[in-house]
Amino acid sequence: MREQFQITKELLQSFCMKRSNSISHSYGIFAPCIPSRIMPDLTPVPRDREIAERLLCAYRKSKNVEKLRSCELDDIWSCIQSHQSTFFAILERGDPTLLASYLCNMNRYDATMGTVQGYLEYVKIRFNPLYRRFISLYIKDKLVSLAEAVGAMACENPEQGVWGKNLHTPIDEIVKAIERQIGFDITPPDIDGGLLKICGTSAQFHERDLNAIYTAWCLSNLLKTSDRSVCEIGAGAGRVAYWSWRFGIKSYSIIDLPHINVIQGFYLLKALPDAPIRLYGEPEITTQHDREITILPSHCIDNLSPHRFDLVLNQDSFPEIHAEIVRDYLMRIREISRKYFLSINHESSPKGGDFVQNRVRDIIDEVGGYEMLCRIPYWLRRGYVMELYEV
Repeated sequence: MREQFQITKELLQSFCMKRSNSISHSYGIFAPCIPSRIMPDLTPVPRDREIAERLLCAYRKSKNVEKLRSCELDDIWSCIQSHQSTFFAILERGDPTLLASYLCNMNRYDATMGTVQGYLEYVKIRFNPLYRRFISLYIKDKLVSLAEAVGAMACENPEQGVWGKNLHTPIDEIVKAIERQIGFDITPPDIDGGLLKICGTSAQFHERDLNAIYTAWCLSNLLKTSDRSVCEIGAGAGRVAYWSWRFGIKSYSIIDLPHINVIQGFYLLKALPDAPIRLYGEPEITTQHDREITILPSHCIDNLSPHRFDLVLNQDSFPEIHAEIVRDYLMRIREISRKYFLSINHESSPKGGDFVQNRVRDIIDEVGGYEMLCRIPYWLRRGYVMELYEV
């Protein structure tokens, strides 16, 4: 019993040390008091039901094709899907009213495990004040990193000058500095029922909002021409697509699993009600691909025309996908991208069960056809690397 307790204690200490080391900034002697709240539950409106009907139609069509192409390869995402039984049950039931109600507050349910928050994280945040305080600090740390990344705040220097001050700067002051630097309002859309966010006077942020703003800002700086097109493989909830649209990138395609397409479709259709957004199986909205957001299941990457995109993005997912699937994606990216591939991923190769996560650069070296142009740390997440490749 004593040995078991010792092992448990060591694992807990290791976990706490890792989580505390994910904070990039020093806060001095006392941690700042950071206002935060779990966003209130949202009641679906008639338009939400209409969106859910579209999503169910696309899901049914894409699910049938994906089943025919599926293979028995275990990875992180096959594990996550085994914990999303409620989400899959609602999708199978096919009731748009029920789905709309669930998706309005999906951040406290199993649908968003692995992408935003999910049920287990929601329970810890809601019932553990210390954990909630830490996550709030973690989000504030990302806000400061975003400000430093875009040049809105000066980076602190541990060798000289003031140290431990940036993290104490009021949220509103940081937000205004970022907005002055990039030239527009960064208030996220108010559609995240059940999600913990830090609170300024008028804007609330989750760390996924801040990551997405920064990634979209990077894309807009990489692609300077007026006609810019991006394909994102593994797009989470669709936040990078939203902020890319705000930064002026009007041609954006998402490739992901059919049930994750449902999450992305709901987020983007609510966040951008006037944008042309096309789901799988729907007719083209315009004759110009450079003026729509397209949300597609993974098999559709085989049908995309050669050299269609200026840049293909993968953020925080290729390490979690089976290496054989990643190889297939990388070979296809060589064909559909006319310029760049941008990888934003960790490369620590943790082991989960029998699956060891990939290092993207190793698989790129196997596949060939890529030339690295730049490799730098990703500003908002310690241990994540941003690599830009010419295809």
